Amino acid sequence: MKFFDNEVKLPLVYESQAQNESLPQWFEQNQSDVRQQLLAHGAVLFRNFAINDLRSFDGFVSVALGQVAAYVGGATPRKQLSKKIATSTEFPPDQEIKLHNELSYEINMPDVVIFCCLQPPQTGGQTQIVDVQKVLSHIDPEIVAEFKAKNGWKLIRNFGGGFGPTIKAGFGTEDLEAIKLDCQNRQIDFELVKPKHVRTTQVRKAIHNHPLSGDELWLNHVAFWHTSSLPQAYFDYMSATFSLNEFPYLTLFGDGSTIPDAYIDNIRQAYEQCEVCFDWQMGDVLLVDNYRVAHGRKPFTGERKVVVTMGDMPEHA
Repeated sequence: MKFFDNEVKLPLVYESQAQNESLPQWFEQNQSDVRQQLLAHGAVLFRNFAINDLRSFDGFVSVALGQVAAYVGGATPRKQLSKKIATSTEFPPDQEIKLHNELSYEINMPDVVIFCCLQPPQTGGQTQIVDVQKVLSHIDPEIVAEFKAKNGWKLIRNFGGGFGPTIKAGFGTEDLEAIKLDCQNRQIDFELVKPKHVRTTQVRKAIHNHPLSGDELWLNHVAFWHTSSLPQAYFDYMSATFSLNEFPYLTLFGDGSTIPDAYIDNIRQAYEQCEVCFDWQMGDVLLVDNYRVAHGRKPFTGERKVVVTMGDMPEHA
């Protein structure tokens, strides 16, 4: 486990030396510098500022984000705490949430994700982060070339198929005409399998260019949702019950061909070789460039309250 590694420099840490210093005020005064450091490092941690509850974090979000993004197309359970803030993914504490860039499968993904720790866990519970530019450099070049040659990656999702989210949970409505229009706007193919079962298919690039720096990035959910990433008991059950196209989610090459398990193993190793962890402290705020840096969550014990928001920073510095 690495803690503020001097070589990786992820995240860069701004630690207040003053008592009860306002993070919103400090951020407004230093926004240009923070933006430069976020672009250079990919993640910035604010520590020892006067952030101690949902209201104080909400005040920072109002300054830091010009536009808060809705969790459109999201696939993990979370509770909305305010108009801007939600709980982080509510998976069982003994399970790790693997590294991913938020909503990487959407055509309009949020530029930044912001986490705030309002209750550190007793043990574990780190939000591991990783620079996906470095991840790309650690993946076998032949695998990268194959994703480029095969039109990126394809994601198939099933809603209401008997295992996984319902149509209402996935789209916020059961109005099929509204869902069709929503899918069209998000460049997703829609299929009504049966009255309460919708299947969607979307093809996306596996490698993206950062919108500001132009750097190539490994930016996708290919490994996160690959069948080999499922716990063995889940995979065995679903394989006995459903065809692959009926799984709650399935990733393939963009041309529809199968991604070998060995490729996913190589990709996972690349993530693991580059990931960085730090222990949360009360009031910590982590600002993440969602294009440059993927995040996850380690297993934990005790009560853990890390809340999150996402969106785009104001256009002006």
